[in-house]
Amino acid sequence: MKKCLTILMFMGIVCFMNSLQAVAQEEEVNVAVEELEGELQQEGVSEEDIEAIKNPIKDMLNQGATKKDIKDVVADLSRKGLKGKNLKESVDSMNDLVKDGESPKEAGNIVSKAAHEAKAQGLKGKDLAAKVHEAIQQRKQEREALKEQKKEQKQQQKEEKKQKKIKQQDTDIDQDEGQPSLEEPSKSKGRGKGKGKGKGKI
Repeated sequence: MKKCLTILMFMGIVCFMNSLQAVAQEEEVNVAVEELEGELQQEGVSEEDIEAIKNPIKDMLNQGATKKDIKDVVADLSRKGLKGKNLKESVDSMNDLVKDGESPKEAGNIVSKAAHEAKAQGLKGKDLAAKVHEAIQQRKQEREALKEQKKEQKQQQKEEKKQKKIKQQDTDIDQDEGQPSLEEPSKSKGRGKGKGKGKGKI
């Protein structure tokens, strides 16, 4: 009974500590979002646009993105003329890539590069946002193909290890069968002695 109470108390403390950590992280993210609001406004991003991208910004901060990672990308997209729905879709695309496991910095680089190339091609607004989305989807496919390749390599290594083990077992069996039995010589020895005794009696 005492042991059960100790375990329950320990579990309660762990849950309490985890909840405190979650609250602290949420508070930290909220502070970062507020700071980003002011910094993005200084970069010329409207309050309406900032409000529209708050959720993906929070998601990325929770995934380990820094304020700089987000600020640089959003400000860059804004300077290239993305606003409203188009800006939101581009930031959403970046967030999807971060959720997929890409580092926030690398995701930001992909978005900025795609926006730069689209701008150089004379694309604007919806078309520019579509180019960013296309680049994100392409990167996600590359990551998926890489995951599949690693999975196949792991499976192949596992199969090779299995075959090697089977081969080793077969080799051990062959070696055991090739060794002479220790029992047989002793039996034949005994038989020889018996025959000798019989002759002596005659």
